[in-house]
Amino acid sequence: MAEHDTSQPTPDPSLVPAPLPAPTRLDPALWKLAGVLLVGAMAALLDTTIVNVAVDHLSHALDAPVSTAQWVASAYLLSTASVIPVTGWAVDRFGQRATWMMALGLFGLGSLLCATAWSIESLIAFRVITGLGSGMVLPLVMTVLVQAAGPQRLGRAIGLLSVPIQIAPAMGPVLGGLVLDSLGWRWIFLVSIPLVVLAMLLGVRGVERGDPRSSERLDVLGLALLSPGIATMLYGLSVLGDVRFAPLFVAAGLLLISGFTVHSLRRRSGGPAPVIDLRLFGDVLFRLGAMLMFVFGLCIWAGMFLLPLFFQQVQGTSALTAGLLMAPMAAGVALVNLFVGPIADRSGPRYLVVGGLLVGAVATAPFAVAGPDTSQALLASAMFVRGLGLGTAMVPMLATAYRRLPSDQVPRASSALNVTQRLGAAVGTAALALLLSSLLAGGTVPTSAFQATFWWMTGLTALALIPAMFLPKVRP
Repeated sequence: MAEHDTSQPTPDPSLVPAPLPAPTRLDPALWKLAGVLLVGAMAALLDTTIVNVAVDHLSHALDAPVSTAQWVASAYLLSTASVIPVTGWAVDRFGQRATWMMALGLFGLGSLLCATAWSIESLIAFRVITGLGSGMVLPLVMTVLVQAAGPQRLGRAIGLLSVPIQIAPAMGPVLGGLVLDSLGWRWIFLVSIPLVVLAMLLGVRGVERGDPRSSERLDVLGLALLSPGIATMLYGLSVLGDVRFAPLFVAAGLLLISGFTVHSLRRRSGGPAPVIDLRLFGDVLFRLGAMLMFVFGLCIWAGMFLLPLFFQQVQGTSALTAGLLMAPMAAGVALVNLFVGPIADRSGPRYLVVGGLLVGAVATAPFAVAGPDTSQALLASAMFVRGLGLGTAMVPMLATAYRRLPSDQVPRASSALNVTQRLGAAVGTAALALLLSSLLAGGTVPTSAFQATFWWMTGLTALALIPAMFLPKVRP
């Protein structure tokens, strides 16, 4: 008897449906998701700088020296940086929606507590709570949006994300000045609450639950090394020149981060995934993107520190006017992001990033020769062009970092890129602040001290051209 043939017949290729092409346009569902995420991102980013104009007022209202009151801002920044590494694990463990709600809830609770503060010590403690929630928001926004967009639409999606990243920190001092003058300091912490509530309500249906993995274990040792290491190093950098033992804090932070590096690279099979997977840096595009995000953080945040001081101390403007003069840079970023996202999805990143950085460096140079009588219209124009350049560079450099990553690696990649950018911001701000204070302490007149510092800032912006030249000429 003949044996039955148990093999399956080969299907006719002509009858097999071709896979659907990946969407290349931002469909209504992605626009809706982006709108939900940007509401939360605006709340968190505004809160980063809105308090900066109130430090002197808080020192009087709560009977504390300015050196203590400034910790209302510094403690917040340290707590946001220290919580970033745990965000990727939280998304894997609890899913996107639950982590989104938790981050916004913690942020909102901290803001409410800040408005009830009765002393400078209680306010600083409540700002730490606020920062723990806020620090998770931006990595979450990047994670959810990148996973939803896919590699074909990364440029467009990140173009949407770039707008609040640039606009909100620049508008924070303006809004802070208006609120402080009209409503009082407690309202500075309350203005973000409506945005937080709206983002949570929209997130109930607008953010996917995700794929939580109940078996995902937290890398406790890695977190115990990395988060304190980041916070300690950033603290040391923020007080360089003011605190005698600041270099020791920097060294201790670097030692802890080095310990995490060894721990992460020696992770045993079957153990918990590291809070930041350093193997991501084995991909050359991710490595280049991370390097550029470090320099980009330096350029943006060091500029946020230097430019308002220049307008106030050299040109004699008020805090509100200084904030308003920062607005043209945000307008430049918003304008260029209408066009650069689709271009980044169709072409290679090298020419866009190099061109944007060159424009950003050239537009910074006028401040290196500006003085008390320099036209504010001219400087505002330079700020606008600087926004055009840096906005052009940011979208393709960030898209390049994500372009080849599998979707399940995006949460921890977002944490890594945010940590990298935050370190660049801290290093750049601390270095230029130390340079400026050293020049002023040495007897250099303020105008010359700011001019020298802006030359350094121009050079650091141009320094990013080195890794940018290694980016691909064509789209990966």
